[in-house]
Amino acid sequence: MASTAADFERLYEAWGGNAELMASDIGQQGVTVRQWRNRGSIPAEYWPKIIERAAARGVLLTVDVFGPSPEVLAVAKALEAEKRAAA
Repeated sequence: MASTAADFERLYEAWGGNAELMASDIGQQGVTVRQWRNRGSIPAEYWPKIIERAAARGVLLTVDVFGPSPEVLAVAKALEAEKRAAA
């Protein structure tokens, strides 16, 4: 399921709304990030990197920003398990 417009505003705020800057920060091409933004969804494999890089910029994101879906829940559980294992 796609994110809402408000979720995407929150998601991109770490990069000042700049898709090119976000792309550079997460190691992707600008066209890729712009396509995600245009279609309102980002593949789950990129979520951890986006969350990590946003946090480095002082913006706390959680997987719920990517939209409510079973995939979001699965990723959230996996991220939580990684945090517990690293602690």
